[in-house]
Amino acid sequence: MHTPQSPHVKFAVSLALIGALGPSAIDMYLASMPSIAAEYGATYAGVQLTLTVFLLAMGAGQLLFGPLVDTLGRRRPLLAGLLVFVLSSLAAAQAPSLETLLAARFVQGLGSALTLVVIMSMVRDVAEGARAAQIFALLMTVEGLAPVLAPAVGGFVGAHLGWRAIMLTLAGLGVLVLLNSAWVLKETLAADKRQPWQPRDILRTYLRIGSDGQFLRPALALAAVFFFLFAYIGGAAFVYQTHFGLSVQAFGTLFGATGVAILLGAIAAGRLVARKGLLRLAKAGAGCLLIGSLVVLAGALSAAGLAGIVAGMALAMFGLGILEATLMSLVMSSQSRALGSTAALLGAFQLIISSFATPLSGIMAPLGAAHWASLLVISGVVVALLVRACTRHAPVEASSLAGH
Repeated sequence: MHTPQSPHVKFAVSLALIGALGPSAIDMYLASMPSIAAEYGATYAGVQLTLTVFLLAMGAGQLLFGPLVDTLGRRRPLLAGLLVFVLSSLAAAQAPSLETLLAARFVQGLGSALTLVVIMSMVRDVAEGARAAQIFALLMTVEGLAPVLAPAVGGFVGAHLGWRAIMLTLAGLGVLVLLNSAWVLKETLAADKRQPWQPRDILRTYLRIGSDGQFLRPALALAAVFFFLFAYIGGAAFVYQTHFGLSVQAFGTLFGATGVAILLGAIAAGRLVARKGLLRLAKAGAGCLLIGSLVVLAGALSAAGLAGIVAGMALAMFGLGILEATLMSLVMSSQSRALGSTAALLGAFQLIISSFATPLSGIMAPLGAAHWASLLVISGVVVALLVRACTRHAPVEASSLAGH
């Protein structure tokens, strides 16, 4: 049994590559949504359901898979989840109807759910406190490449080969990640630390974790952060392409360029957490996200137009990169056992809640850029309030997690 006490970069990068599959499955085909709607003779809102069911499956699936990885260990469920992702991506590429595509995307979301629970649990198997925050920041840094590269790759592939080739690309990426994981990652949960599979105990565990304020406050804050992210993702393709006339490829490039800010925020969090502490960094991240959303609204209402919107989103995404790393560490540090279930409940909160953002942005974006930007501002205000609640009610030791 290999249980690394000081995780190497190779370990963190391998986990990050797994974590990047989910965001890639979201971002890579966004620019092709209008062409999918045209092929199936469906509405844009109907095609957006392929994103909604993916998020719901990725969120709800974690509730089932969290206890499973506490019972079976990490490595075997991880490899199984990656295989499901590959097979469902192949099925999506062949989907003859929108209904079939929805089913394939649902299964793809389940595969992503299993892999997400595993990587969150593996981080906490080997680290806690500031060390865990640094690993989460490294994960976010590598995963941050997904929203940068995936839209650009998806825009290029979609423009030249069609949206089905994007699903084949996801399958190919899944195969590469599966091979790397089988080669690099070892089991991190010792047999004597595994939890028996007892449904009543599982339910009690979820109730215990969910009623713990030290878990609930940062978990809700992180869910609000993801709501903001998917409100942006869900409306960006329509606003940028319809209101500002960008092509599929130009949208993918611009959307990806904005994603660089998430990368920079994650890097900043990793470098500053030991000096500034989790709570101060989280407040700074929330401030950036809220101010950025206000700049987006100002851009939508003024002559600044697309330039103002992009500038505001860059600032908001920088704050989002900081918030992901700090809030994940706060949530996972709130528990010392049943870490798979903790990761699962966190994932369920953030993805089920944020899945409602995509239909809302689908309604707001066609009404105009300002309506869409207003949804982002409201989301930013909620994030700021929830982060403030985290910092006001955090235990004394949380502010000194940086030293542990």
